[in-house]
Amino acid sequence: MQVLGLADSTPKPTSRLKELFWPNLSSEPNAQSACENASIACFVIAGLTAIFALATTKWALLDAALFLIIGLGLRRMWRPFALVGFLLYLLEQLLVVIQGRFPGVLAILFIAILFNGVRASFAYWRMRKQAEVIGQAAEHC
Repeated sequence: MQVLGLADSTPKPTSRLKELFWPNLSSEPNAQSACENASIACFVIAGLTAIFALATTKWALLDAALFLIIGLGLRRMWRPFALVGFLLYLLEQLLVVIQGRFPGVLAILFIAILFNGVRASFAYWRMRKQAEVIGQAAEHC
């Protein structure tokens, strides 16, 4: 039965949707991947904002530039950039709701990805610090 994958011990695969909204951040590669996703989301936000800025107000170009810089910071898994990116986008979407509009599915997806970028950046640096401590302890033995 185990060869056929019918045994109870077969691990249940995780869904792509679950991995997108709540990724497993128990390893450095997983945390790096979640930060990469958040970085790409920032670049998409920056691009879309820049396109809309050309048709509306030029002040939106500043917003696009901020998300571009935040995306670059997320590439390096920098916690402050992840936190500022998430909070800035969340604030912008709250303003949309206050104006009486619904943010949309893409905005909700970006909020989830950016939130996971915050989680991932903190997890990444926590794991790096633990690895340093373990490495230093091994040197002293």
